[in-house]
Amino acid sequence: MNIWSICSESEGLAMVVLLALALVCLQLTGVWLRYLPFARTVLAAQRRKLQWLSVGWGVLAVLGYTAVLNMYDGDVLRFKLLVAFGWVPFFLLAYYCIPRGFVQHLFVLGMHSLFSLLLHTISGFIVGGLLPGDYSYILHMLALLSCYLVLFTLLIPLERRLFSRLVPTQRFFQYRPLGLYISLMPLVVLFAYALPMLDGQLYHSVPERVGRLALPIFFFLMFRLVLMAGHQMSEHTAEVNRNNLLAQQLYSLREYTRLEEEKRQALRVLRHDMRHYNRLLGTLLDGGRISEARQLVDKQAAELEHTALQEFCANDLINATLSIYVYHLGNLEIPLQQKVNLPREMTGMDTDVAILLSNLLENALHASMRQPVTDRAVKVSAQYTGGQFVLSVANRFAEPLLLDADGLPYSELPGHGTGMISLRSFIQKYHARCDFRQQDGWVTVMVYWQGTD
Repeated sequence: MNIWSICSESEGLAMVVLLALALVCLQLTGVWLRYLPFARTVLAAQRRKLQWLSVGWGVLAVLGYTAVLNMYDGDVLRFKLLVAFGWVPFFLLAYYCIPRGFVQHLFVLGMHSLFSLLLHTISGFIVGGLLPGDYSYILHMLALLSCYLVLFTLLIPLERRLFSRLVPTQRFFQYRPLGLYISLMPLVVLFAYALPMLDGQLYHSVPERVGRLALPIFFFLMFRLVLMAGHQMSEHTAEVNRNNLLAQQLYSLREYTRLEEEKRQALRVLRHDMRHYNRLLGTLLDGGRISEARQLVDKQAAELEHTALQEFCANDLINATLSIYVYHLGNLEIPLQQKVNLPREMTGMDTDVAILLSNLLENALHASMRQPVTDRAVKVSAQYTGGQFVLSVANRFAEPLLLDADGLPYSELPGHGTGMISLRSFIQKYHARCDFRQQDGWVTVMVYWQGTD
């Protein structure tokens, strides 16, 4: 069937332009759907950049599509190829403007493509049943795209609700193999069905179209079960994390109590020896042995200093946390540099800060133990200036770390990862910013957040 079978040459060219415009509109609907899962975390500047770049490329695409369709006289295969692969530049632009985890973008792309396949199949049923078969291919193509756009517009409330909650919990994408498998699932299903469709036939048989109609519906139902399982796993993980944090608080309290008891015991011993000390000091002074007396006084002062808990911070909870890890790191002969300047009152956030600091120092301790003895070191800094808190924990670590989609380290070993879960919870609760870096053999985590008046 020739493109000019019904229309004149000028009308045919106008139809080609309309078809190219409809193709670009179809691709722009995909841009919007793929944007929705990330909308809550996208900055206004990123959104504007995506809009301008998408519109700019859309204008160029209209010209390119028009040339291709006109060159090949409205060929069905070229039309299908444009529909099947025209999304690629728009997808790359979206990934450039919204730099999230690539596996998440792949997953969203696959789910959008399955949804698009469902709308295309429904449009095929509608147009194939209403439009006479002796009309030109270009009219059928234009009718198919128009029907698709109408269906898309009517389903916007459902689409907004579905795609806004499309991306599963972060836990799915935290581990690379699992995240990659999940992101590829919809794409694998799509390619298995879409590749045989890339032929010169505009409409396939009814059984084939019914199969294509059922597949996306079945997959969305199956994925709904995956989301429910993911939600249950997230709740279970949160409960385990709460229990781990409670156990850590109890451990810290027990350790601090043990340290205080050791200091009290040392003080009792010192008091018990005080009479002997005074008698010996008097003897040295009576004998004119001033130098030895001075040495005895210095020794007694050092022993007395050892009985006191060193104060690193004005806040009691933070000071207790630092005291525990100064003690542990000292026993392991891991050098520690600390510079802490936090207020005594922290408006109720001192418990969360102490838990976060404890987790980060625990991670630093374990990481240091995996390094050679000469390469072990830990630095901690906590400052409060002008209403802003800055917490930094650094440790030497030469091995490259695995990073998740948020740029934070993770471990694939069971039982690990509590520290990063605590960090994520803190970031979310206090709207903090986190900067993680591994450079020159040092791993550094810096957390910034605003204090409350």
